[in-house]
Amino acid sequence: MGFPPEALVVLAGFTAATGPAFADMGYDLKTGHLLRGGDGDPAFDLEGRRQQLIAAMIGFGVAVVVVLVSYQMFFDNGKVPPIDAAYVAAIKTGPFMETARNLALWAIPGALVQFLGGPRRQLGILLVTGLLITTPMAGWLVAAGLVCRLLAPRVLGPRVQEDLEVFAGGAIAGDALYSFGHGAFDALRK
Repeated sequence: MGFPPEALVVLAGFTAATGPAFADMGYDLKTGHLLRGGDGDPAFDLEGRRQQLIAAMIGFGVAVVVVLVSYQMFFDNGKVPPIDAAYVAAIKTGPFMETARNLALWAIPGALVQFLGGPRRQLGILLVTGLLITTPMAGWLVAAGLVCRLLAPRVLGPRVQEDLEVFAGGAIAGDALYSFGHGAFDALRK
């Protein structure tokens, strides 16, 4: 397509860094809304959203400091997210039409899977995530989570959906903290 590699690197970094963060923030806001009782008290909900925004900005500031202090240690030990490896592979092939054709060709099955799943299921994202993650246990855990998501409302009633979403947010936060700590510890030992 003719884009210089530097521009593609900036685009890849921006996408890899902000995509998951914005998706996660959407779930955080939804979880906060549910915890505050939904549409019960609009003034209370508005104040809660304001507090969530303040907390998110503080978290962003802390994240900037943590990244500045720790990124070199992770990069030196090859600890990068799997999506970054996919971006690097695409960028290294260079600005050739063959690369664009292959990306467009493989976008068709991804779009088809996404279409079949509908906009709320994100099956295309799940498929790609499964292709990028190299740890089989992670795939089994995702499958177990989907089974729980299907069975819990049938066994425990429809209200459990909200509890599952709040639990998932906490589990994601715990996993992120553990993964960062474990990666930092491993990098410091080397």
